[in-house]
Amino acid sequence: MIEIVGMGTRPDQITAQGAAAIARHARVYVKTALTQTFAYFTERGIETVSLDRLYEQAEDFDALDEAIAEYLIAEHARYGDLCYCVNGSGADDRSVHTLAARAQVRIVPGVALADAAGVPSAGSVRIGAGELAAADAFDYDTRLSLCVTELDDRLLAGEVKLKLAGLIGEETAVRINGQAIALYELDRLPDDAYRWDTVLSVPPIETTDKRRFNVLDLYRIMRRLRADDGCPWDRAQTHKSIRANAIEEAYELVDAIDRDDVDNMIEESGDVLLQAMFHCVIGEDCGEYDWQDAVSALCRKLIDRHTHIFGNVVATTPEEALRAWDAAKAKEKYASDMRSKIERIAGSLPASMYAYKVQRAARKAGFEFANEQEIADKIAEETREFLSAADGDDKESEGGDLLFAAVNLLRWNGIDPEVALRRATEKFARRACYIDAKYGSVAQQSRETFDRWWEEAKRETRDAQSGDAR
Repeated sequence: MIEIVGMGTRPDQITAQGAAAIARHARVYVKTALTQTFAYFTERGIETVSLDRLYEQAEDFDALDEAIAEYLIAEHARYGDLCYCVNGSGADDRSVHTLAARAQVRIVPGVALADAAGVPSAGSVRIGAGELAAADAFDYDTRLSLCVTELDDRLLAGEVKLKLAGLIGEETAVRINGQAIALYELDRLPDDAYRWDTVLSVPPIETTDKRRFNVLDLYRIMRRLRADDGCPWDRAQTHKSIRANAIEEAYELVDAIDRDDVDNMIEESGDVLLQAMFHCVIGEDCGEYDWQDAVSALCRKLIDRHTHIFGNVVATTPEEALRAWDAAKAKEKYASDMRSKIERIAGSLPASMYAYKVQRAARKAGFEFANEQEIADKIAEETREFLSAADGDDKESEGGDLLFAAVNLLRWNGIDPEVALRRATEKFARRACYIDAKYGSVAQQSRETFDRWWEEAKRETRDAQSGDAR
């Protein structure tokens, strides 16, 4: 058994249980001899083994925790039961977490670092500075207070500041060792402010007072709007009443992307996210699903279909990655044949996009032309049939066949027909508006005059970014 003793933050904070645990072990290990708590051992002449040398050898906190766990496990195998003493409560030490995952331990709790700093334990989120800095991502409910312990280094303070600034804003008032500062000042304090017992505390922040928000905040806001005493309009909406909004917002995002308008991309991305969250909250109210169900399904799909990242498939190019995605998708029950694939294509898509996706699904089942010329011949054939068709339904039917054939030609060349048609329409609109503004109506003009104006409009409205070079 490895017995963990929490030493608190000062020599006089060790509990009676902690003192008894130290006394009954022949071998006592301390994480560090460089803090105040080590005086407990020197004053009583207790022999210890310090692990400070592991601090010096480790590249980062993760490596330190691993090294401590490996060392203590090896010592336990060699000598039997031992005692490992750490600052704080014992349970709030990273190395203890790593050790407990690999060996049988018993924790004799001491005074937590946050408690010693006077931070209330109720309604508080607690985390070590090293653990926070090492995390790929960090999030917490800002309506609770946050306590960050062991802020013993200026560089570490800078990393903690960056992590928190993205959540609460760098101007937010915080306290370090009881001193009130703005978060952006966290790594600008005198050197003696950064000690092993330095504690950063962040007060609770109501959602309405925040400067930075996350997806959980969006969910809470939407829940408030849909509450019994919330917004009458938001409460009245259903999946079907707002379905068109999703399409509209998606197109507005695409438009911002096409214009390289980053400010609008930020806004429109948020609007698309809003529509997704709105449907999730409506689904939750109806007992259908919630946003966690949607995110879980998405994450599961991303993991299962990226077999070249989360599995053993090798893909080094975008084309290989797409093939890996398609192969993984094909193994899913609903995607076993062409019918199931086509049935999953949203019928509410714009017609050209729907045709494009149906053609792609059919191509994978062998429905494909031999070459580009065959498609061009098909377009010519459909054009003749359209011109010879009678008015009414026949004309409409042949016109649809002609458009479908044109989509096929674009798909063959890797061109999204929806994007191509939109750009062509915008190009026409620019030129037509130019002529109308400069010359007025073209209705009574000769073909020769119109062609001359049109060439002028092409020169004056040319937009290299949109591919308008002709």
